[in-house]
Amino acid sequence: MRSADATTLYDTDYYAAADGARLAACLEPIIAWLDGRRARWLLEQLRPPADRPARVLDVGAGTGGVLARLRDHGVEVHGTTASRTAADAAARRHGLTLHVATDLPADLATLPFDAITYWHVFEHLEDPAAHAAAWPGMLADAGFLVIEVPNVDSIGARLCRRSWLGSDPVHHVNMMSRAEIATLLARHGLRIERAEGFSLKFTYVFLWSALLGLLFGKGYDFDTVFDVLKRPLDSLRRRPLRTLNAVGAVAYLAPAILTLAAWGCLTGRGEVLRMVVARGEDPVPETP
Repeated sequence: MRSADATTLYDTDYYAAADGARLAACLEPIIAWLDGRRARWLLEQLRPPADRPARVLDVGAGTGGVLARLRDHGVEVHGTTASRTAADAAARRHGLTLHVATDLPADLATLPFDAITYWHVFEHLEDPAAHAAAWPGMLADAGFLVIEVPNVDSIGARLCRRSWLGSDPVHHVNMMSRAEIATLLARHGLRIERAEGFSLKFTYVFLWSALLGLLFGKGYDFDTVFDVLKRPLDSLRRRPLRTLNAVGAVAYLAPAILTLAAWGCLTGRGEVLRMVVARGEDPVPETP
């Protein structure tokens, strides 16, 4: 296991405050509500055996919002994070103990998990193949994986990848397409059972960011757009017109965003790619 410490990238400026928040405080209630929806969705998918509670591993659990809600419904929860800041926040906020690591901890490999989740974490992995190799041995008989990533083939990415919030050029070091992920899964006897392209948490803001870059040029790149979400008051002081326009665009671009979101879902080019992964055929050997 490779441990993460206070010098890692995710303990520099990734989390906006010591309490583990990534975005402005005014957005935290929305994030909490979305975490609750995500937990409820996962509860509906779980099929634990009769002799024990459901067991879930959330890789890259952040501050543990989803795990805390699952725990409140009787699920045995485990989680990892690459950030000591996030782990400390999870302990303070929810009483959760997260493994601070970028690899899958060896002591979790002996537990059969009914679900292993990667909510916008897979694209951060420097060695996704190492994670994939461990999954078959960590899944219970009826267990499954949930992998949600920014869709590199989405409409937003094609409109203006420079400003698209799914790009995150510093932290997203592993941007794989659905076909590439499917190939990796097949090597380990896993398959994509179903896939979706819409997310309440990401679809709207991803399209908003892409349209800002498309319509208003290089004044909007990833850092500028994310700064509006992370430090709105500071952004307003430094770039008042640009910030006010970005905030206003949340409303005045709504017709275009909603139209593109619907079109993306219909065409398979939605802003996210959420895959439910289950055991499939025998592993496919890698081509030499």
